[in-house]
Amino acid sequence: MTDRPSSPNPRKQTDASSLLLELAKIFCLKKFSRALINNKPLLNNDIDDHYKPNIAHDLKSFHKYNFPSFNDEDFERLNLDHYLFRFQWQSNFSSPIEQNLLSGGLKVLDVGCGTGTWILDMAKEYHSTNIYIGIDILPILPDENSRLSNTGFIQCDLLDGIPFPDSTFDFVCERFLIYPDLTDSQWKYLFSEIKRVLKPGGYLEIMEYRIGYDNPGPITQNRNDQVFRYLNSKGIDPETTINSIPQMLQSSSFSDFHKQDKICPIGRWGGEIGLMMLNSYETSQKALNKRFQPGLTEEETDDIFASIASEFDEYKTQLVNFRCYARKN
Repeated sequence: MTDRPSSPNPRKQTDASSLLLELAKIFCLKKFSRALINNKPLLNNDIDDHYKPNIAHDLKSFHKYNFPSFNDEDFERLNLDHYLFRFQWQSNFSSPIEQNLLSGGLKVLDVGCGTGTWILDMAKEYHSTNIYIGIDILPILPDENSRLSNTGFIQCDLLDGIPFPDSTFDFVCERFLIYPDLTDSQWKYLFSEIKRVLKPGGYLEIMEYRIGYDNPGPITQNRNDQVFRYLNSKGIDPETTINSIPQMLQSSSFSDFHKQDKICPIGRWGGEIGLMMLNSYETSQKALNKRFQPGLTEEETDDIFASIASEFDEYKTQLVNFRCYARKN
């Protein structure tokens, strides 16, 4: 990772509880405020009905998330993915906000924060008067001993809306959230929520995989086709949804649009990064496998992925991930 200037020492240590309470008070949610102060998960029934958004039936009930539960392998995968992509990009973000982060006073939101590693990494690197908040549906958020004073984490379903008022955050980041969990309607709703809580002049950055592989072999392609048929049967078309992201960020609501691709090897042929990508692929795909091929034994599943791993090396298969960002008008 490239060296960054050290953050200046703040005059006063940030008190995250009071800052989070201040945000919650703006939204007039007493129960929500207590959940933030006590670092407790935010449950759906903790939000007053008056503030719950009206969500169309297909947004909430069309399908369940494909990854509703987690194990130790999934937890480790998310943490490794964070460091893999930070190394590949030589940064945690691409938006032109570093000087503002060094100066302090920004409010930052990570949508679908997973284990919270990105939040904690950012909080350690930049001015302690910044506020970092992560939201995820899974109860895998950092424990109290791992949290910094200017970080907060909320467990809630994003399809219930983002529980903050309009124009709260200076920077919003979303990474690897769409595939394979969101229908196009659900993504458009979530995007509208992200845009709502972003301040005018604030930056939104999205990082996702480009659908498909470069140089796939026949086994890999067949597997990919199987996954897509399964997702399509659930009303999920990740290729259409992910391809729509640049257009959404180039709408009249945003300006200063930028997009960049990064090619990542997958498999032993790609060295350390390739092995990390292979581990990430196998862990996530095995979790998905339990959904669309539940009848396979563990041995049969291992055989499939051993064949795919060999093919990755034979064909020098690659994945492309991208970052794009824009500033809200």
